Amino acid sequence: MFIRQTFIGRALSQIAVLLSIVLVALPLVMIGWQSLQGQGGLNYLVVLTGTPFVTFIGNSLVIAVATVAIVLVCSLAGAFAIELLRPRGSRLMLALLLGGLTLPAVALIAPLFTIIQSLQLDNTHWAVILPQAAIALPFGVLLCSNYIRGLPIEVWEAARIDGAGTVRFFVSILVPLARPILFVIAVFTFLGAWNEYVLPLLFLQAPDLRVATQVPTYFASERRMDLPKIFAANILISIPVVVLYLLTQSQFRRGLSGGAVK
Repeated sequence: MFIRQTFIGRALSQIAVLLSIVLVALPLVMIGWQSLQGQGGLNYLVVLTGTPFVTFIGNSLVIAVATVAIVLVCSLAGAFAIELLRPRGSRLMLALLLGGLTLPAVALIAPLFTIIQSLQLDNTHWAVILPQAAIALPFGVLLCSNYIRGLPIEVWEAARIDGAGTVRFFVSILVPLARPILFVIAVFTFLGAWNEYVLPLLFLQAPDLRVATQVPTYFASERRMDLPKIFAANILISIPVVVLYLLTQSQFRRGLSGGAVK
């Protein structure tokens, strides 16, 4: 009876995995197939040469890298203060910060527009970098807090006994130990910043400041949509994210599994 249940469970698991693969792969296959309709591979050439593709990719790269840098530093520093320094009201600070996870992004558009206009940051990269960093920060602090909570407290106590100050402990000990979770935060933050469409559309009106997600709009109008070139553009702008994951997949998996701290 036990063997029969194991066999059925294994079969159901395999079916679930195959179904998940089909559900994920089918849209990708359809996008790839649609991108080759009409002019075939020339659709990709038109996207690369008929739009400011390189400029838009560069803008997205600048915004994404800057957002990741801000989120990594602030997330780890905030979690370090909350979990190890523990100032008065640190738990309340964490609760208020995590409250940002409950706010839908749409609800932030109006106040963000007012703030950006008052600071005169519109038509600058900072108009997109700072809001995206603020939106991603609560999630980063949550992950770093959980990770630091799993570290042996003896590490912190031994460093203090050896005379390591707060800054030295943070830079020399905590950053290397937290590298796995930082990779996870970096990948998620980069993905969110790279795929952002609404904020650049609102705040980056100058043609030379537009981002990669706006490339497909060159082939869409009120009267006509060139779907093959739109799909080709979507494939091209997704390549940097795929490359990022391939380069960091081992660290990404390690971070998701909680690291390897002993």
